[in-house]
Amino acid sequence: MPKQDYYQKLFFVGALWNWAATLTFAVGYPILFPLFGMKLPTYPVFFLMFLGLAFVFGIGYYWVSMDLNRNHDIVKMGVLGKLLVFVALLWAGVTGQVHFILIGAGIVDLVFAILYMEFLSTVKKHGA
Repeated sequence: MPKQDYYQKLFFVGALWNWAATLTFAVGYPILFPLFGMKLPTYPVFFLMFLGLAFVFGIGYYWVSMDLNRNHDIVKMGVLGKLLVFVALLWAGVTGQVHFILIGAGIVDLVFAILYMEFLSTVKKHGA
């Protein structure tokens, strides 16, 4: 497969991104929400469950980085999830539900989604 080293690093960095973002918010949301002018969640369990799922996606990206020949369905799910996060954060930012700076995290996810789609296209064209 062309650019194998690049793709391995891409998915490893994707895993690190998911882990860093989820752990930062899981531990720091009581400080970060007020800092961004947002109310603390009434029921943080739902927010923390989302973070847990995003953390698990990071494990999936790590698995892909370790073997680019397998786990392509994880990549497909990742594309869908990252596009959903981008759209949700963009909508929430535009409607004033979250601080506009959080759209930046959504843009990072959009970039990863595009790069992951490019990986899937390469796999389809050249095989893994």
